[in-house]
Amino acid sequence: MKTYLFHKILISIAASILLNACANQEREYARSNEQTERLRMLNDSIGYADVKFLHVCDSMLSNTHDSLDYYEIFVSKGCHYTVSNPADSMLYYANRTISFINRCQTMGERHYGIAGKAYSLKATYYHQLRQHTDSAISLFKKAYYATLHSDMKECAADMAANTGDAYIFNDDLPNGANWYRRALFIADSLNMSEKSTASIYMGLGRIYTQMHDFPTARKYYEDAEKRYHMMQPNMKIYFLNNYGNFYYYTHDYPNALKMFLKMKEEIERQQGPGGNNANDINLCRINLADVYLNLGNTDSARVMVEKCEPFFRQYDVEAAIYYVNTIKIGICIKNNNLGSVKTILAEENYRYPIESPLKSIRARYLKRYYMMIGNYNKALEIIEQSRSEEDSLAHNKMNMRANEIMVRFTADTLKLHHQIAINKKNDEMNIAYLTIAIFILLLVILMLGFAYLIIYVRKRRLQEQLNMVTMKLENARQRISPHFIFNVLNQQIGHSHDNDTTLIEMSNLIRSNLELMNKSYIPLTEELEFVEHFVSIQQKLTNSSILYTKDFRCDISNVMIPAMIVQILVENSFKHGLKAVEGDKKLTISIWQENSATYITIEDNGPGFDCCQHCGSSTFTGLKVVRQIISLTNSNNKAKMKFGITNITSPQGTITGCKATLTIPNNIKYINNQTNIGK
Repeated sequence: MKTYLFHKILISIAASILLNACANQEREYARSNEQTERLRMLNDSIGYADVKFLHVCDSMLSNTHDSLDYYEIFVSKGCHYTVSNPADSMLYYANRTISFINRCQTMGERHYGIAGKAYSLKATYYHQLRQHTDSAISLFKKAYYATLHSDMKECAADMAANTGDAYIFNDDLPNGANWYRRALFIADSLNMSEKSTASIYMGLGRIYTQMHDFPTARKYYEDAEKRYHMMQPNMKIYFLNNYGNFYYYTHDYPNALKMFLKMKEEIERQQGPGGNNANDINLCRINLADVYLNLGNTDSARVMVEKCEPFFRQYDVEAAIYYVNTIKIGICIKNNNLGSVKTILAEENYRYPIESPLKSIRARYLKRYYMMIGNYNKALEIIEQSRSEEDSLAHNKMNMRANEIMVRFTADTLKLHHQIAINKKNDEMNIAYLTIAIFILLLVILMLGFAYLIIYVRKRRLQEQLNMVTMKLENARQRISPHFIFNVLNQQIGHSHDNDTTLIEMSNLIRSNLELMNKSYIPLTEELEFVEHFVSIQQKLTNSSILYTKDFRCDISNVMIPAMIVQILVENSFKHGLKAVEGDKKLTISIWQENSATYITIEDNGPGFDCCQHCGSSTFTGLKVVRQIISLTNSNNKAKMKFGITNITSPQGTITGCKATLTIPNNIKYINNQTNIGK
């Protein structure tokens, strides 16, 4: 028993180490916010067919040294060629990226994301050219499973839809439908936006169109059409193409023509006149040719064929060449040019299987052709082939219906088993929940007690600091400058005149000081009244004139400040600044409000502030008190008071005075011995 327990402990430790190692590895390869935004920008640029995209990619690649960063941009550059020429470039970028992935010793989430893009890009190449359909399916599946292991799991729905498309082109409609339903399930599970699910509804509409289940197909197309305004431009082209095909297969050729013309306008709006002669515009042209042919407009059909045929032959897109020849056969039949039909058929030689829908379109024209030349056996053979394909289509319908029933049955069975398991464990869980609840309650009580203790200790510490600052402030108040008071009294006693009010003003100053002794914070207006008395007395004691200026640019009636803080700064201006000035002395107090704060400056024209010069002659008690008051106030506020002293200099660089600045936020909260107050 002990050995078993020991083994369990060893396994747990090993598992923890392994999980930590994996987590560290994922953190090492994790994408930064900047890289995530860059990848989103690249993906959007592909979707919007941005003409500057290749230049942006080349610029990024030239400044990238990390392999993951490089190939993330590199494979995105290759994805650009899914909507532009030359298509062969897709294969080059996909193969180089896959080679890089195969060389990697370790695989993180970003590696899987890059691999998923590369596999999808290579599969898209085969898919667009209708070559190696089995390889396209296999690669799309690899892209899907790689994306599930990546940090871009939301792209797994698109990869599943791509796999469904590949199955459809391989005439495997049941598997195509299954993969599209998987894509829809992933989109629902990840709560993806309606914009992301539009292409899935389009794919399901296309499947049911090919199965001739037109009511169901119409439902899916209408669901997709509701999301048309949310689609990226390339998705709008895809939607209009599929919706046009829906109308074509229901023989509603006027509406099919409207959709394909709208598709042509959208392509030329995005990609310029002529659609850059890329895959999208030529696909649109061949669809238009077929619709014009069915509407009896053979001249327009011929023009469209002549425009798109060179492109498909250049890139050897066999399915499209087969479709072009089919329309040319139809034009020849309309014009009773039966000899040309024989020539077209004799020159054909295809390496890859042709899709059933294209063969069905051709069968209509060939049946008429063989009947016109009197080859009824061949016409009957084509009719039998068509009947066989209809039977196969019916078989596919039955398979799909069976699959749908099995999917629902499986879902219901899983739900039932899940419910049984839940009911079985309810009793155990109730006990566990009760235990957890008690534990949480005890934890909350402990945390509340701990929080109360922290608040209590912090409050005691703040109170002690407040008491200390209050004592220093009271000391500063009581000392307003004892030598200043005695000088005033000595001078006035010796030179008293009846009309001299200096002693009265001195008395008012002392009285104001006594009134402020029990206050920690006062209105700014009271502080300025005190300063007025102080400056008035200083003016009478100074032999030279003092130019005292007040520059108040705001309403100060509701502004609260720490008591004596302005007076201390004014007294310092006289004591350390104006005292040394011979001639006119200047003192300016400025007050204004901006950026949700009140600014107070005290400026003088003294020799400036030099802590080194004065450190031997002054203890800077006043400034220490100012800084301690501000520090204590700030400890209780998010918005902070600020204080600074700077020298005023002339354009020539000489010091012409000193400026002290107080910044007081409008929402500051003050504390004192009685209560909390605010400005």
